[in-house]
Amino acid sequence: MTDDAILSFFIFIPLAGALLSWVAPDRARIQKAISTSSATLLLVAATVFLAWAISAHRAGFLLRERIPLDSEWGISWHLGIDGLSAALIFLSALVQWVASVASAPQTRMRAYHSLLQLLFVGVYGSFLVLDMVFFYVFWEIMLVPMFLLIAIWGGDDRKRAAAKFFLYTMGGSMALLFAIFLLRVEIPERGVIVPVRTAEVVEQMEIGPRGEALLYDLPVLSIDSLGRPAPAVAAEVDAGRSNHLVVPVMRSFDLLQWKLLAPFWARQSVLGMALAPLCLGLFFVAFAVKIPSFPFHAWLPHAHVQAPTAISVVLAGILLKLGVYGLLRVAWPLFPTAVLANAGFFAWIGAISIVWGGFAALGQKDLKRMVAYSSISHMGFCVLGLASATVMGISGAAFQSVSHGLSASLLFLLVGVLYDRAHHRRVDGFGGLVQIMPRFAAFFLFSAMVGVGLPGLSGFVGELSSLLGAWANAASRVAGWVSATGVILSAAYLLWAVQRILYGPVRHPEQRIFPDLTWTETMTLAPLAGLSLLLGVWPGLLQAALGPVSASLASHIAWAQGLVRP
Repeated sequence: MTDDAILSFFIFIPLAGALLSWVAPDRARIQKAISTSSATLLLVAATVFLAWAISAHRAGFLLRERIPLDSEWGISWHLGIDGLSAALIFLSALVQWVASVASAPQTRMRAYHSLLQLLFVGVYGSFLVLDMVFFYVFWEIMLVPMFLLIAIWGGDDRKRAAAKFFLYTMGGSMALLFAIFLLRVEIPERGVIVPVRTAEVVEQMEIGPRGEALLYDLPVLSIDSLGRPAPAVAAEVDAGRSNHLVVPVMRSFDLLQWKLLAPFWARQSVLGMALAPLCLGLFFVAFAVKIPSFPFHAWLPHAHVQAPTAISVVLAGILLKLGVYGLLRVAWPLFPTAVLANAGFFAWIGAISIVWGGFAALGQKDLKRMVAYSSISHMGFCVLGLASATVMGISGAAFQSVSHGLSASLLFLLVGVLYDRAHHRRVDGFGGLVQIMPRFAAFFLFSAMVGVGLPGLSGFVGELSSLLGAWANAASRVAGWVSATGVILSAAYLLWAVQRILYGPVRHPEQRIFPDLTWTETMTLAPLAGLSLLLGVWPGLLQAALGPVSASLASHIAWAQGLVRP
């Protein structure tokens, strides 16, 4: 544990930026400078942490800060960063920078930039916080800014789209709050002693002042042959000479300590129902709304179509990833046995999202709506990979989250470029743009290839890993084979859009005067495209950060299953 406020930097910088934007003059240049400066500072810091995670190549947290706030309720300001959160923090900072540099509305600029930065307070907090009270607070902080950004600066039907977003998300939030409440009251007042996985102790161990082993700020006890507990010596644990390890867990809201209670949750019941499947279902609903997965996806296309370009980029690039992160960080670690028992169900949810989203995208005439449905399809691979509970599937889901964040942001920016020039998004309203806007055509073709999953690009790695993970688990194998058709559907709707928009004759003579990409537009597109290529040809770079965390989660699931099996 550390009380250094290094990680709090990611939360307080956008908060300070939001306050500064609110009091600064309502001028475009000043407001954009504040947003861009805040995003640049965060991007530099996020790059440092991601480089640290890649070089460390370990499952343990790189840094944690924990300040107890209420000992009676067990609430603390607890932040932590590992390879998973480092990758998503980097993606968040990059998307924030892109959204800040991209075109912004020219009305109510002070409110727009303040809300945009306040939105990222919730994003960074959700990716970093390890206390469930604050996790819920940051989860809710994102709701109001996004609602207002769509409702005020969106399209003609913006209010209905914003209301739909609010209702779906609030419904998920209620499920999240109910699950947190249930788990908190089920922990005995005097705490409970639970067995712990030795590998996890080694991964996350801290050394106390007397050389004793600590796990998530709790003392690790070693049980001798006579059943007597004694403080475990860190050196003995590290050398593998301590086998039967237990930890006393007290009542609190600490997420990491809740993870240790996984065997305890698996044996509890509430109101005559098994606790683990019930709370897993509640958490899944809360996070599936964000992903979004079938059948909680209906809000997304409408919100995307009505949102301004920069907000669509944030929505697709970051907010959808919070759902996958919630499953990875909260739901799967807390209820591993329930995950395995329902692996087939979750796999089919992913498969239906993939195929349904693909067919829906294929039938769209509005380019932005097509990209929105493609997001549902591509994020379905994350759910499929997670359902497998294998190292390959979990790492593929995490990788796909980052890859889709890059490719979806790229596509929505390009859709915005077309709309700024043509003031419509009809696929059949374009043609022959490669002759008029060659730089735009190059980026659009590249982004389509990432979405298709062309080998050598990041989309291929994430989708293939998720499919391989699904095929490795008998419970998800059939759903995995069905999901493979999503790759064909992606090629169909994306290549169809490329052919209609870029090639053939110039069907609309008035488009001959369209300017090609500006320097600012190119600057926002280039890093997204460059990283999509880099991660495609060198996936090990990102997997160095994501792989150990994924392997640790898969081992935790297998260990818990063996522990509670009758």
